[in-house]
Amino acid sequence: MHSTICRILLIPLALFLATADPLFAGAKKAPPVTIRLHGEASPSDGASFSAEITLLHSQEKIRINKVPVVSERDIRAFLPFLGTNGSIGAYFLLDAHGANKLQQFSIEDKGGQAVALVNGRVAAALKIDKPVKDGILYVPGGILPEEIKILQKSFPLIGEESKKR
Repeated sequence: MHSTICRILLIPLALFLATADPLFAGAKKAPPVTIRLHGEASPSDGASFSAEITLLHSQEKIRINKVPVVSERDIRAFLPFLGTNGSIGAYFLLDAHGANKLQQFSIEDKGGQAVALVNGRVAAALKIDKPVKDGILYVPGGILPEEIKILQKSFPLIGEESKKR
């Protein structure tokens, strides 16, 4: 009898925990804005490792690696600017880990392409022409004003990293 009552109580509890809000269950909260740099994938990479995307202005389709080179987790500070075609661009200062990954990627994939995704959409396609040694990810445009407002709440401006937010 005791084990039957336990099973009756455990099943609804398990269902509740499985469907509960991720914050309640202890999962990490999703970032308010995602900034990801993806390298161009090899044509031989399968769908498990790469995805096809359409570039903004040229409508060219390319495959990118699903795993980003750097992400918003690597950002220490940023500096927005008026980008190409009136859109907003930004410089993103990366932490040591992100700067190292970006430099290594820019050396190994020189001559290739990279794609900056902001909240999952293509913001910019970049040609990798030289190694990035300064730890700054350049996104020339494609960031929305409301995303800049969120980024301003999340990160200091470049040069003001020591100020507490």
